Amino acid sequence: MGSWKQPLYGCFSDIGGCLVTYIAPCWTSGKLAESVGEDCLIQGILSVCPIVYGYFRAQIRQKVAKKNGIDESFLISFLISCCIPLCGVMQEVSEQGVQIMPRS
Repeated sequence: MGSWKQPLYGCFSDIGGCLVTYIAPCWTSGKLAESVGEDCLIQGILSVCPIVYGYFRAQIRQKVAKKNGIDESFLISFLISCCIPLCGVMQEVSEQGVQIMPRS
C-alpha cells in the first residue's frame, strides 16, 4: 500500500491554503468532501459541530486514503480528525489535489 504524499505536519507547505483552512474550515472541508463524492454543504456544516465532526471527518479521510491506495485504520483517521483536524485536512487536500483558493 502507498503512503501520504505530504507528511501530517507538512501543512505549511501551502500557506494560503493553510490560512483559509484555519479561518474557514467549513470551506476546505466542503471542497475536500466534494472531491470524494460527498455533499459539500453537509461537510461544511458539520465542520462547525465539534462533537460529530471527528467521526464524519474520519470517514472522508478514509475515502481519500482508499482512493489513493493508502492503508490507514479508522481509529488513526478518527484520532487525527479529532486531535489535529487542520493538519489532517491539509494532508488530504494535498493528496487529492484540491484547489482551495482560485489560481490566477
